Amino acid sequence: MSQTFTQEFERHCDTALAWIARFRGEATDQDHREFALWLAADAGHRQAMDLMLELWDDLGSVRHLPLDAEQPEPIPLRSGPTRRQWLAGATALAAGLALAFVLLPLDRGPDAIESLRTAQGERATYTLSDTSRVTLNTDSQLDVAFSRGERQLTLVKGEAFFDVAHDPQRPFAVSTGDATVTAIGTAFNVYRRAESTEITVTEGRVRVSNPAAVGNNALTSVLLGADEHLETSRSGGLGTSETVDTSRYTAWQRGEIVAEALTLAELAGELARYSDTRILISEREVANLTVSGVFSLDHPETVIQALERSLGLRVVRLNNGSVQLLKAPQ
Repeated sequence: MSQTFTQEFERHCDTALAWIARFRGEATDQDHREFALWLAADAGHRQAMDLMLELWDDLGSVRHLPLDAEQPEPIPLRSGPTRRQWLAGATALAAGLALAFVLLPLDRGPDAIESLRTAQGERATYTLSDTSRVTLNTDSQLDVAFSRGERQLTLVKGEAFFDVAHDPQRPFAVSTGDATVTAIGTAFNVYRRAESTEITVTEGRVRVSNPAAVGNNALTSVLLGADEHLETSRSGGLGTSETVDTSRYTAWQRGEIVAEALTLAELAGELARYSDTRILISEREVANLTVSGVFSLDHPETVIQALERSLGLRVVRLNNGSVQLLKAPQ
């Protein structure tokens, strides 16, 4: 086995060995949560753990090397472990690896919930324990509760894109309060608004259910396929699915808003999700102006300048950092 080690990767491997040692002892629920977060935080962490697994497989030959009789516990974080320390650490790994992975939180209780969050203007991608990937949009919160039999997630607020690992034995269900989106292996976007939820499927199929649906004729669930979009709400129930250009609904992952005849008031509301700069519109005539185009989420000042030029508006910058859009004087 050949591997070129950087000092950073060696530190990752040291940390992986330290985790193994911890799980050989009395590991707490907090240890489980911290380990899951560490493993998902960096691709190098998972690669380091993979290397430890390979070293474990190689121990048949390692045992015949002239190591010291006393084999130390895995080395704490520091730079530049020696080859002897690497091999000693691998031997310690062999003694505790099976137990360590049995003790990982594969079957958490109903109260074991991990919360993923983003701040305003932030976008972040996470790899979940089942290798599914989720990207959170600005100011979002996702609660994750996995067990051996199911994968339950709750989008508490905001927006998320899910790329789901295929596992027919464990359905992947995302709830928002007025909708539950269930998938086996697919990719889809969920945007939880104040009074409704928007679901857009980019790959595969999902089933959308509305737990608030009432009445004999109420539609309780619907199947959505690739390139389909649907909006559901507590008051209106499941809407009608439509075929869409999904790139418009996932443009936020590229740091963009794609506007198609969007009113200026609607555009200002969307931009407010990403920036502290508030766009104020007091005149109805200005609020009802429509705009189309691609706007950057990360450069609100550029968007304001573009609106000023293209719509012939007057921009007034207020002391509190807000911006007011007015009709230009005749």
